[in-house]
Amino acid sequence: MAPRNSLPSTTVRDVERYLDDWRADVDGPGLGVAVVDRESLLYAEGFGDRSTDPQEPATPDTVYGVGSIAKVATAVAVLQLAERGALALDDPVSEHLPVLEDAPGDPVTVGDLLSHSSGLPRGFYAQREAMDRTELFEFVDDLARERVTDEDRYMYCNAGFVVLGELVASADGRAFPTYADEEMFTPLGMDRSTFDPAAVPDDDLMTGHHPDGTPTSIEAFADDFRHAGPSGGLLSTVRDLGTLLRWLLNRGELDGRRVLESESVEAMTTRQSPPLPTVDGTAPGYGYGLEVSECLGEPLVEHQGGIHVSGGYVGALPERGYGVAVACNGTARGIVSTGKAILALVCGERPEEAVRLLAARERVAAVTGTYGTGRSEMTVEVEPGPLGTVQVTAEGRDLSFTASPVWDDPPYSYAVAMGGGVCWRADFHETAVGMDLLLSTGKWTTRLSRK
Repeated sequence: MAPRNSLPSTTVRDVERYLDDWRADVDGPGLGVAVVDRESLLYAEGFGDRSTDPQEPATPDTVYGVGSIAKVATAVAVLQLAERGALALDDPVSEHLPVLEDAPGDPVTVGDLLSHSSGLPRGFYAQREAMDRTELFEFVDDLARERVTDEDRYMYCNAGFVVLGELVASADGRAFPTYADEEMFTPLGMDRSTFDPAAVPDDDLMTGHHPDGTPTSIEAFADDFRHAGPSGGLLSTVRDLGTLLRWLLNRGELDGRRVLESESVEAMTTRQSPPLPTVDGTAPGYGYGLEVSECLGEPLVEHQGGIHVSGGYVGALPERGYGVAVACNGTARGIVSTGKAILALVCGERPEEAVRLLAARERVAAVTGTYGTGRSEMTVEVEPGPLGTVQVTAEGRDLSFTASPVWDDPPYSYAVAMGGGVCWRADFHETAVGMDLLLSTGKWTTRLSRK
């Protein structure tokens, strides 16, 4: 059997065609993609420009700010220290740090923070000015007053991971960026990854871009990276992130170097917090430093990240043994769907089979148009709404609503709950001559045909 050291040319064509379409929708001019399996890097490429003034091309080694992908590295650090006996996941955080001592409810444990199951609310930590250690702990103690204690649920909390970074430094003695470099990045050969903006390699750096297109350098965002730190301050490349995914697919070992025991990797990739409720039947949850969901009918471990001017995504299908890393120098809109779509293409599947939002958009495109009755009593415009919904508007009548897809019903059904328990529906049916709309607003139902 020939060694698998690259993707088939047809897969490369499909991936690059998809990326060309996505690039037209993102705010930044450049991006990078890497595809791996357990044995090797299968594909790595840059697209567009990492910088526009001067114009310089993006490459697989361009350094991007990848935001919350940092949490993967933070989880590795905490689990390493747990393996060494420096701490335990069921330890109250207050046993190690002067914080969360008076939090309501049961003690907040290390594992609670690591799995976003502490009940601490969002707090908008990333949008606040930089804090020193004392200010951080005061901020977290203030958050704890709003802790949810009457139910177990997955509640994403950036500040909790910054506390974990302080925990690593306290338990080990090294600053968190130094620890991550010496215990993870260097052993894995991730030479262009760092939590220290001052240590970023000085070649092939991204220029980030705000939503309005205004460019900004990594240096200009240095304080933001330091502030986000273990929660969202990682700087990396898609090639390095591909290495991280290969390590994950190999359950903690890469090319003879073991960074974490396989049991700890199993814990990272298993839901540790209750899954979020969804309307489409999926059950996304959180392990330790990784989101745990489903894709193509099997487990998917993933994480996205963004810092307003750049972002990234990593996703892996452990059963199939493939991983994808994506990074861009814009706001990273749609990057999760893009990563999953590439995974689907690599697996020989249609992106719409892997990404609910893509399937929803495909369905919306199939029903968009103008509908009317044969007697010209009513004309209805059906247009795309946000996030896979449809906007239904009856011309000349006080009737307009946005409806969400009903996944368990026929492929073109949309509904919205109105006051008083009434459900308005737009059900579309393919006919021999086109598409019909059965519009139900309470007890009133009208059949219309697309013009």
